Amino acid sequence: MAIFLKRRGALRVLGALGAAGVSGLSALPGLAAAQDWPSRPIKLVVPTSPGGASDRLARLLATGMGRYLGQPVVVDNKGGAGGTLGTAAVSKAPADGYTLLLTGAFNTINPGLYAKLPYDYVNDFVHIAPMTQGPNVLVVRPDFPAATLADFVKHAKAQPGAVDFASGGNGTSGHLAMEMFQRAAGIRLNHIAYKGAAPALQDVLGGTVKVIALNQDTALPHLKGGRLKALAISSAQRNPALPDVPTFAEAGYPDMVVTSWAGVDAPKGTPQAVIDRVAAAVAHAVRLPEVRQPLEADGWIAFDGSPAEFDAFVRKDAKRWAEVIQAAQIRIDQ
Repeated sequence: MAIFLKRRGALRVLGALGAAGVSGLSALPGLAAAQDWPSRPIKLVVPTSPGGASDRLARLLATGMGRYLGQPVVVDNKGGAGGTLGTAAVSKAPADGYTLLLTGAFNTINPGLYAKLPYDYVNDFVHIAPMTQGPNVLVVRPDFPAATLADFVKHAKAQPGAVDFASGGNGTSGHLAMEMFQRAAGIRLNHIAYKGAAPALQDVLGGTVKVIALNQDTALPHLKGGRLKALAISSAQRNPALPDVPTFAEAGYPDMVVTSWAGVDAPKGTPQAVIDRVAAAVAHAVRLPEVRQPLEADGWIAFDGSPAEFDAFVRKDAKRWAEVIQAAQIRIDQ
């Protein structure tokens, strides 16, 4: 069937087709760049100082990702302000896949703590791939008068506000885990916030304070050495690295499932082709024995998921921590 157009209508149609062609052509360089990615080294920003757990995770991950992608993945530590400085730097980076963020629970906690952040963590990033997760462990000194979590609760209820617990600072995962536990158990403890996990742990080991919630990788060597004893672990199931430590759920606190976790983000607007490649690279890296075995030895558990699943997890985690922080009335002024 032939279609005839008047001259003016034909010109409008041809103009529209021309505009569409120009638009399509202008998108081709970006599409080609995404298809050719990566053509140079990739920077993985870690928003903590060198030497900590996040740095160790990033370096294991970078090795595995680089092998899969055929380009070096270079770890760039940008610590400070609870992870907000490094995260802010990535939020301003070009969305081309060459600057990635090693993210973690600190980024779902921080929006509830800080009145103003230079980014919207949930919405200003593409949450691409989870990597690993690990629980908190409630530990006490060996001379603390409690052998079980039930003993601990009984002891705390007998003297409200008199039992001290240490943390690496206001709003850290250990602090928030203990706030959750206090509400769940109906107890009141006295929080002593330190400027970092290292001095907090040192004072617990020295006997100044006798209670602390630690990430499992930090707690493990001290538990094995008999310098601390574990009362409960905050994962849904027992951890293979600490098989004799019961979960909070086993002791009657099913909502006490709290994990530290790590994953990879990119700036919002990163091309889908790049997102898919990064997700595949992370999944590949975590499956490598030279990456997985050191993680498991430290009590970390592989954390799998698609970009859509990881995005849903991040949003749920941020909502949960916002509720905990609001209930505990915790705030950090910048």
